[in-house]
Amino acid sequence: MFDKDIVKLAWMSLWRRKLRTILTMVGIMIGTAGIVIMISLGVGLERSVTGELEEINMTSIEVYPPYDMAGTSGENQIKELKKKDVADLEKLDGVKAVTPLYMTSGELSVGRDRIGIQLVGVDMHQADDLGYKLEDGRFPRNNEILIGSALLEEIEKTIGDKNIVRKPATIITMNMMQESLEEEEVKADEIAQDEDTEESLDFQGEQSPTEMVENENRTKISGILTASGGTDDYSAIMDIEALIKMTGSSQIIETQGYSSIRVIAEDTEVVDNLSKEIKEMGYMSYSTKDMLQSISSVFKYLQIFLGGVGSIALLVAAIGITNTMIMSIYERTKEIGVNKVIGASVNDIRTQFLYEASFIGLMGGVAGLIISYLVANLINLIAGIAISAQAGTTETISIAYISPGLALFAIIFSIVVGILAGLYPANRAAKISVLEALRQE
Repeated sequence: MFDKDIVKLAWMSLWRRKLRTILTMVGIMIGTAGIVIMISLGVGLERSVTGELEEINMTSIEVYPPYDMAGTSGENQIKELKKKDVADLEKLDGVKAVTPLYMTSGELSVGRDRIGIQLVGVDMHQADDLGYKLEDGRFPRNNEILIGSALLEEIEKTIGDKNIVRKPATIITMNMMQESLEEEEVKADEIAQDEDTEESLDFQGEQSPTEMVENENRTKISGILTASGGTDDYSAIMDIEALIKMTGSSQIIETQGYSSIRVIAEDTEVVDNLSKEIKEMGYMSYSTKDMLQSISSVFKYLQIFLGGVGSIALLVAAIGITNTMIMSIYERTKEIGVNKVIGASVNDIRTQFLYEASFIGLMGGVAGLIISYLVANLINLIAGIAISAQAGTTETISIAYISPGLALFAIIFSIVVGILAGLYPANRAAKISVLEALRQE
């Protein structure tokens, strides 16, 4: 028998019992839809999270103070980030820009209202290379500041004014009194000179705590940063030298160092090697690319778990295919014997039953994929309405995403499941004796 004859015979035999075939196919359909929908949820969530991260500068590497492994007290100590560290990082190959970061908290007074803010000082001379993009306005000069998009929304809600660009404002910070600093230095010198006397010990114990004073500095909101999904959206950005001068933090920088250093690589291809080189220098570093890889790894395990849950239904459907094919053998025993008499080989009989099983898998897989697309669109529609209503936006939400690769995998997997489920019945049918089959009533 030619293959096309076997295919035709398998198709005709499959529809002799239409209801049983359809019910078996429904089992495959539900199993396939279960796997696709479960995996699509994991893929959709991964795309949503990583999509937001990819909007952040992918060439940015945050450098933190290195550990001193040979601490004087026998414990690991953290070194401070100084100007020398900035210079050392600038010398690395593949570096486009380097800026120290100094962060402090304060308040922004616009009109009569005060809003708590995080002030971030960066080297504004390298603003373009640092990846800052403006939605409105220009880059700051002197004491001027840039406002993140999320902070802008908070300011607008507080003061009820949506036109704050280029308007004057006041930055309020808590500064250490210069007189207190000078007094502490004098006291420290006196203690050092008279270290062995009882009077110096008493004097040391009577030192007054450092006095803090509220300091107001006039500023102007020069521009609004484009939303990036990072911490800059919630911050006020200004030139680091202006921020240090404004807050009187020069001595803090000298003793405690910068908050961190931001390194911008020339392109994403060198980020991994640059991060490795920075870590080999003894610094701690973390990039958006590192975060993206970690999150992707977590979501891969989530997709495997969700796919495993969905495959339970497909396993049940596979048992249904096996049961259907075995029942078909009992009903068609005489037919199998006749086919062998007229020239069908053992392999032809086995192939016919495998075709029947694969047809069930194929039809169930296609139907399941169609159901998956409908359910995924329904999930995205409901999620989009719910999230948009809560957030007040009209963005399209993709909680479930069925990629072309996932769709193709679903079809192939359902066919493979059908074939595997039909192996035992096909081998059993092929081994039926011609004499026993012809005696069958």
